[in-house]
Amino acid sequence: MKITKDELAGTTEASPMELFRQGIRAEETLCKYTGTLKRMLCGVLEDILEGTFEQRAAQLVREGKANPEKVRDILLLISKKQRERTCLPRDDPDYFNPSSMRNYFKPIKKLLDMNDVNLSWKRIYATFPEIDNVAESHGWTKEEIRTMLRFCDGPIERAIILIAASSGMRLGGFDLKWDHIRPIYRVGGRSGRLSLGGTGNGHGTGNGNGNGGDTELVCATLSVYSGTSSAYPAFITPEAYAALQDYAQIWEQEVGRAPEPDDPVFKRVGGAAAGAVTPALKRRIDRIAKKAGLRDATRKKERRFDVPIMNGFRRFWNKACKEASSRDSPLASLIKKEYMMGHAGLVSLDRNYFKTRTLELAEEYLQVMPALTMDESEELRQVNRAQDEMMRRLRDEKDARILHLEELIKEMMRRYKTGWEPGIKRAELDHQVGLPDPALR
Repeated sequence: MKITKDELAGTTEASPMELFRQGIRAEETLCKYTGTLKRMLCGVLEDILEGTFEQRAAQLVREGKANPEKVRDILLLISKKQRERTCLPRDDPDYFNPSSMRNYFKPIKKLLDMNDVNLSWKRIYATFPEIDNVAESHGWTKEEIRTMLRFCDGPIERAIILIAASSGMRLGGFDLKWDHIRPIYRVGGRSGRLSLGGTGNGHGTGNGNGNGGDTELVCATLSVYSGTSSAYPAFITPEAYAALQDYAQIWEQEVGRAPEPDDPVFKRVGGAAAGAVTPALKRRIDRIAKKAGLRDATRKKERRFDVPIMNGFRRFWNKACKEASSRDSPLASLIKKEYMMGHAGLVSLDRNYFKTRTLELAEEYLQVMPALTMDESEELRQVNRAQDEMMRRLRDEKDARILHLEELIKEMMRRYKTGWEPGIKRAELDHQVGLPDPALR
């Protein structure tokens, strides 16, 4: 590998906004940061900076390098004005939520950091107001999710809701490709092993799914944030996977061909295979919630609704999983459930020392699946199946214990009849086989 002078010159000639964009990997984060930065530079600093959005960004960077104290004072003044707004009554139109304070400064910090502008950020952060107005909120309930499903308009909306509820992933996780989806089968009956199917192609055919006489689809796994350091496996129910296959047929009809592995799962309206932006998916769910009567004024707490539109599914998933029983120890079960939410575990070292594979997580997910299934008949089937599996496991454990005790008794009686081993007193042998002390007979 070699670096040329032209390549080196290209890096130094990049504009401030180009460097800003290079520092943000997630498309959704880039969109959000760019919008906030534009409001700050073209709105809040309208009288301070001049020109277009790009020109204002470059001017702020130049000013920061030439006179960092001036830029610091500008940010301190913004902080002061925003802090004054946090003291207003919460029903005031100009009220500012103190928990949003950092979100206004993050894009500016990213712009300045990527352009080597050093400021005293500790001093700026020290002026932020305390966050003491965290509103009470909760997740969607199963009945509310079922209500939303009745108001869905087409397979895509049903698929979005069922995937959100059964996977618990964040909105950014919906940036999926078809090859990020893999079905999971149970091979060899209810006591058989789990097997990963081929990558999803929109039709659920896949490959390497262990096709045989006794193979059943039990769930599916999604590769969330694939290709990044934040990647993790999430899981969806067979119900959600079936909804995804229904949507795949609509996808094929609109595009005129079957989805390729690298095609986006959720696409824009029309015949092009162009991925939909995740805020558009959120707006769909918001419209459904409003039609279902779950977004009216009575459900609003001050300026916010009592349930976050997308994070409400994640909270539902978390609560359902934490309340479900598990075959593992409570600690191991909790770590695995944190993994399935994309968290690092309970402590930072869990990722290094508590290694677990996708199919091991899937076994844990299957214990929770009845609570995440929306169709009542399917939920009942899952519950009955889980109960049958528990009874089978208990019978196997009981039979194993009985067999072990029978073998132990046979061995002890053999030793008692044929004599005892040298060095073992008769009283000790009597005690081993359960006979009372001779003095008490």
